[in-house]
Amino acid sequence: MRISDFSGWLNDLLEPHAFKDYCVDGLCVEASDKVTRVVTGVSFRDRLIDAAIEEHADCIIVHHPNGFWQGENRVLVGKFGERMRRLMQNGISLYGYHLPLDGHMEIGNNVQIARALGLEKIDGFMREGERTVGVVGEFAEPVSREGFVDLACGVFEHGVQHSLLYGSEMVRKVAICSGSGASGIEEAKSLGCDTFITGEIKEAVPIAVEELGFNLVSAGHHRTEIFGVRALARKIENDLKIPAKFVDIDNPV
Repeated sequence: MRISDFSGWLNDLLEPHAFKDYCVDGLCVEASDKVTRVVTGVSFRDRLIDAAIEEHADCIIVHHPNGFWQGENRVLVGKFGERMRRLMQNGISLYGYHLPLDGHMEIGNNVQIARALGLEKIDGFMREGERTVGVVGEFAEPVSREGFVDLACGVFEHGVQHSLLYGSEMVRKVAICSGSGASGIEEAKSLGCDTFITGEIKEAVPIAVEELGFNLVSAGHHRTEIFGVRALARKIENDLKIPAKFVDIDNPV
């Protein structure tokens, strides 16, 4: 497939123009004029390039386009320059989609987590630009806090890192924002949620949820953001018939 057509398909699907983001969303490095095999991963890093070379891929798609965040120096020196040389020498183009892969209501991180938990009535919250990045959903029947933690441990391969259970003993309405999404706690509370799922948390978060009387579960930044790039690989294979493989290089943070 021509890379221009592939870029158009991705942008139509993920609508990066509709999000207020702080990194490049879309094509970051054009190293070939075509896309014949794709590798997806959470973060752009040396080992993901290694995996793409091993898979004979000519395209990488990541959620975290490290090196292309706002304010980063994109001069082609040092480690960044080395990565760019490896991409160009091996004919591997690079795409990054950050908030669009959090908020997408079919393949996004948060809707995928909500479905894995068995939530219903799923809707968006936490607006960033014209779109939302988090989701809220409800259980058909409330579950105990302890039962909810067990359920979350089943959804996340490496389990739960923090269980801060200061709210309702029964979990009914859940807000989800992967990665560093805990800034949405107060909005979630105002929407009638009793529980929040996110990735990593800052020092102030346990204090906030205790004082709000709220439940929060965190499972790791990386580990809550494997869902979108994994679902995107499946969609590329199903819709475009281009071989695509999700490669999980774990990061415990």
